[in-house]
Amino acid sequence: MKIRPDDQWRWYFDTEHNRVMLDLANGMVFRSRFPARMLTAYVTTMKEISFSVDDAALYYTFEEYSRRINIAPELRAELALNGLVAFRFMKPQMPKSWYFSTFSLISKPEQGEIIQVRLQENDSEALFMVAEAGENASVCLLVQQKLDLGDRVMNFCDPIKIMNDRLIPYTEPAQAPIYDKVI
Repeated sequence: MKIRPDDQWRWYFDTEHNRVMLDLANGMVFRSRFPARMLTAYVTTMKEISFSVDDAALYYTFEEYSRRINIAPELRAELALNGLVAFRFMKPQMPKSWYFSTFSLISKPEQGEIIQVRLQENDSEALFMVAEAGENASVCLLVQQKLDLGDRVMNFCDPIKIMNDRLIPYTEPAQAPIYDKVI
């Protein structure tokens, strides 16, 4: 099922779940991944806030960038909505770039861009989406299901702030050529 932003959508904080929620006005409610301790102080006291035109535009930006990777539509919507929550409501973070190798390929990524990083520990790569692009460091959400960083394990949509000199532009894997006949 594809969701489309609507002027009936409403942000609110649910004290029972300790999360920002988004009432999608069709009987569905989205619950963000971020607990209150990761969010700005005013979020826990906010009343309903309308889903704005800016929210809708950013949702579509996140959703469009996520089409470049092989991800189920439900996960694409979840990633885009968690990206919005991270951008609008998350407390500032300090970069935790020591997990990743330096590349200096991106000066400042675009918001919503899918990027790769290479882990220092084992040279494997991981995919993230840029939720908030900064001049020197960006808040990124994990796009894959899990990522073992050695001292902690990240799960889908978990945020981490990464210095931009660690980000590698994501390029889609090349399709293997199709041959009509065997030579």
